[in-house]
This record gives sequence, C-alpha cells and structure tokens, in this order.
Amino acid sequence: MMTIQQWLALGFAMLLLAALPSLSVLTVVTRSASLGLGHGALTTAGIVLGDCLWILLALVGLEQVSQFESWLPLLRALSGSYLIVLGIELWRSRDRVRAELPLKQTSQPASFLAGLLLTLADQKALLFYLGFFPTFLNLERITLQEIAGVMAIAVGTIGGVKLTYVWLTVQGQQRLISRHQRWLQAIASGLLITIGLLLWLQLIGGR
Repeated sequence: MMTIQQWLALGFAMLLLAALPSLSVLTVVTRSASLGLGHGALTTAGIVLGDCLWILLALVGLEQVSQFESWLPLLRALSGSYLIVLGIELWRSRDRVRAELPLKQTSQPASFLAGLLLTLADQKALLFYLGFFPTFLNLERITLQEIAGVMAIAVGTIGGVKLTYVWLTVQGQQRLISRHQRWLQAIASGLLITIGLLLWLQLIGGR
C-alpha cells in the first residue's frame, strides 16, 4: 500500500502536470472565451473523463492497452475534424450578440465532446502515464483502493486546474466582451481550427 507521503507526492506531481500549457488548456480557454463558463466547464468534464480512461488503461496493464492502439488514428482524425468544424461554426456566428449564445443548447454537448475527443486522440498521454505511475505505484500488485485513489486525485487535480483556467478566462473576458466580442470569437475560432489541424498533422506525420 502507498504511504501518505507517496499519495501527496503523486497528487502534487499531477497538479503541476495539469497546469502546464497544452492543447487541452488551449481548448478549455477557447471554449470559455467564446461561449462562457458553462461551456468551459463541460469541456473540462470531457477532458477529465478522457484522462481517467487513459489512466485506467495504464493501471490495468499493457495487454488491455494494446487492444485500443488500432483505434488511436481514428480518434485523432475524428477529434481533429470535429474541432475544425467547431471553429468554422464559431467563425460564422461571430457577429451574433453574446446573449444569444447560451440559447444554442446543441453547442453544450459539443463542448463536452471537444474535450473528450481531444484527450482520447492523444496517445502520448497514455504513454506518459505508463511511464509515470510506476514511480509511485507497483502496477503488478495494485489494489482497487489504489486505483480509486488515483482516479480521485486525477479528477481533483485535472478538473480543478482546468476549471481555474475557465474561471480566469471568463473573468478576464467579461471586461472586454462589450467592445471586442467579434474579435474574441474570431481568435477563438482560429485557435480551434489550428488545434484541429495540428492533430491532423500529427496523424499524417505518424506521431
């Protein structure tokens, strides 16, 4: 069983890793800036679920992981295409007033899926977890209690950090929205399309 010191070290390490700039952070910030707090939170929920799935695969073993490798290119292509479509839709709606945006309920599932698909498309996250967890855990003798503990830490650290980004983005954006909404949405649209293209370039490059 892990000691309290090991649990604290694991939690601190995952907190620092979650705070590093990444495509997931950029996606959260983009959705928050363009559609508000609720959509940023939904994107965060998708990212957390995706990370938890990768963590679970890393903890249960390489045999189970190998069964999902053939799906990784498809997930990356799907995620990249989906983010590009979201960026195009946001570009087309950049002239709408902000008050109209929350009424578009169909964009709420889109925010969740954007976070989930982006995370599942990144097989580097799985490779990282496979190398990261043996530092703290004995994966050959891991218990259900330890798996539950790791999941709880992941939800708390990844979700907490991403929601902090959401809150900071919305607070800063509210000061500018009245005068610069059109430009903010155009920038957010460009970022979403750029993220989608980066995923496609990684797929084409075989990375």
